[in-house]
Amino acid sequence: MQETVQLILLTVMTGLLWLLVSRQRGLEQRLKGLERLDEIKKHVAKLSDSGAGLDLRRLEHVLIDIRDGQKRLSERLLQLAESAHREGVTETEIIPAAREPERHAGSSLGERITNRLLAMGYERIQLLSSTAELAELIDEDGEVGVEARRDGAACKGRISIRGGTIADVELKSTHTMFP
Repeated sequence: MQETVQLILLTVMTGLLWLLVSRQRGLEQRLKGLERLDEIKKHVAKLSDSGAGLDLRRLEHVLIDIRDGQKRLSERLLQLAESAHREGVTETEIIPAAREPERHAGSSLGERITNRLLAMGYERIQLLSSTAELAELIDEDGEVGVEARRDGAACKGRISIRGGTIADVELKSTHTMFP
């Protein structure tokens, strides 16, 4: 009987030993996945070292300069289109405003003002001058009152017209006008 008990104990212990060995193999496989952490750490260190040489403030200023240059280019292209319109561009040119009859000169100037303000980032643009008053400004110098919105803020100001072209844009948000 004692031999039977010993045999049962030996079988149970063998089973437990087998269970422990199989669990150890499972843990080893899981730990192999963690060995990649050293590789990942090395890659992160390399990325960190390569990014350390970058001056983020300088990059920010370069991006601001590029944005400002793009705005200036856009404004200059609009000025060129307006001056071409004033000089009477032929119909083979791309500028459609030059093909409009003179009776629509006021609406053409209004469209050019609206396009300029849209290019500058304004929205909900309202011209405070009538079409007839705009038509008079084609031959004379003057100003056009404007109300618009930019970044959600209401803006008011004036557009200076010289020789039928937009000479200056002065708009300020209403919250900067009143202290």
